Amino acid sequence: MNRRTLCLRAALAALALALPLSPAGAQQRPDLSRKAIVDDPVAPKLTRAGYDVSIVEFFDYNCPYCRRMDPVLSALVKADAKVRLVYRDWPIFGPASREASRLAIASQWQGRHAPFHAALMTSSGKLDNAGIRAAATRAKVDWPRLQRDLKLHGAEIDALLARTDAIANAIGINGTPVLIVGPQVVSGAVDAAALRRLVTAARAKPAGN
Repeated sequence: MNRRTLCLRAALAALALALPLSPAGAQQRPDLSRKAIVDDPVAPKLTRAGYDVSIVEFFDYNCPYCRRMDPVLSALVKADAKVRLVYRDWPIFGPASREASRLAIASQWQGRHAPFHAALMTSSGKLDNAGIRAAATRAKVDWPRLQRDLKLHGAEIDALLARTDAIANAIGINGTPVLIVGPQVVSGAVDAAALRRLVTAARAKPAGN
């Protein structure tokens, strides 16, 4: 997909004014505050102490461009301890993508999200139920516990996915991956050099982080 960089603040401010209210006056717009997007309590995160830049990724496990983007993000986090990743699962490629997202999010309750995410992203071909299970095995995910956590936290996970979908549609995202780096929104996979430039620009505007 074509890459485009937008000003997050301007886009969200315009949307906050433009999105309609219900006839009763209740707000129908999603919460587009930076805190809601970056600090959702259920969204998995890769965080180290002292981070100064957050990268939010909207992605789908069956998206080939997301799979291309993942090692670039992983390499950046390894090289730069002050970058935090926020995972906003946006499963738009069908039921298998949604199931992979629900299970990946549930795996955080047993502390296995990072390896499970990596295993799903490096799966060969389009994911199906067997591929998801194989990725869980490679990531040493406790499958029975995963099922229990999915049952216990299923409503929270589904609500998170609904929030992410509402935000993506309100911002005008039409494909994956999409990165929010500080005040910038970038569509499409970017290379390592471009990603570093985005982080450098975000550090120059700390209020946007």
